[in-house]
Order: sequence, then structure tokens, then C-alpha cells
Amino acid sequence: MPQFILAFPLMKEVGEPIAVTETVTLAADTTSAIIPGCSVMFKVVRKEHVDGLADIFKEHQEDVPDEDAAAIDAHKSLLFLIGEVKNIEEVEQVNQAILKLLKAGALGVYMQQSGTAWTADGFREELDDGEYPMDPWINFVEAGETLYTLGMATFMLPDLCVATSVENPQQVLLLSADSLFGDGIPAKSGSEIEAEDGDRYVLRAEAKSPFPKDAPEYNKQGVLRLVKK
Repeated sequence: MPQFILAFPLMKEVGEPIAVTETVTLAADTTSAIIPGCSVMFKVVRKEHVDGLADIFKEHQEDVPDEDAAAIDAHKSLLFLIGEVKNIEEVEQVNQAILKLLKAGALGVYMQQSGTAWTADGFREELDDGEYPMDPWINFVEAGETLYTLGMATFMLPDLCVATSVENPQQVLLLSADSLFGDGIPAKSGSEIEAEDGDRYVLRAEAKSPFPKDAPEYNKQGVLRLVKK
């Protein structure tokens, strides 16, 4: 299965231990870990400081406070957690594991598979405000009059797109992503999804991706377009 890669900027040197919970500490030589409350096994990688990291967070999250941006740019090391999710329950569990890392002092989380980047407070707010566990994992790219998801390959699913002219296109895409991964609606042309307002959409295979095949954003699963009935 495709792996997710989560990166956490830390105010700890790369060799310092990280006390995630009272019972789990990630030492400098830790290569794998289970975080209480999450059944997903994480591969653990520690890396040195990276310059200009705050710019990635500013590109994705609106109104990143100056003090948060300064702290992220001043980070001393990066913690990477690598794993895979097979169902919506595991997504919920990984979300809780992320919250534990943030409580332990991580300054934010960057999700490499979609390019979403959340400060600690930004991630908490996204979970509180969002309706679906997958919300923080999905990014959006607008091309012409179409809005695309980015990051669905992590869930072994094609990315989705919809016309920007529909009402609340981001919400339509998020609901559809949850319907495919959470509710098991087949991710194929001809499947139907009902939106919260009662509107129905039919999935149609999209002829081309907004990204070239050699781009990291390219999804080998393809793209499905939501067409309003």
C-alpha cells in the first residue's frame, strides 16, 4: 500500500529523546514505534534542521501567526513518522497520534503525500471544525474551472475533481472522499454519491491528471470527476 509520510519540526536536537507519552519515548536510535491509542506501526526517522520550512506552512495554512512561523523556522530537527492506513478508523487513530506529538512539543505537522502543512493550533482547529477524519490529509488544487483533491493516493484511491461552479466544492470533495474510503462506495465510473444538501453526483473517469506522470503529486490511481445529476 502507499505510505504516508508525516514530518514534525521539533525544538530538540536530532539526538535528543522525545517523550511522546508517559510510557513511550522516541530515542535517537528508535526506528519503529507504536503510540498508545493507535494500532498503526510507524517507521521513525530523525533528520537535521531544514531552512525555510515556515514557507511551506504559510503556503497551505492561512494566517500563520508570526510567532509560529518564527518557531518553525528555528526548529532544531525533524521527526518523520512513516506508515500506512487501511481504513477510516486507522486515520482517526493516526490523527490522535499526531495530537500526542503536538502536545509533546512538535511545532506542527507536514503531510508529504498531499502537501498539507498545519501548525499545532492549526491542526487542532482543523480536526475540531472538520466533519471527516480525512479532512486534514487532503489538499486542493484549482486548475481552470475545476477543483482537484491532492493526497488520495495514500488511501489507495484516485483523486477527485469537481467544477468550481458547484456550491461549496471543497465540501463536496471532502464528503465524497469520506464516502469512498469510509463508507466503501466503489471508486469507479458510474458510482453515485449523495451530498449533504441532497444533490447527487455521478463519478466519471477523468481523461487526464493536472500533473505530469513524473510529478510527485501524480496519482497512479487516476482522477474521478464528480458530475452533478
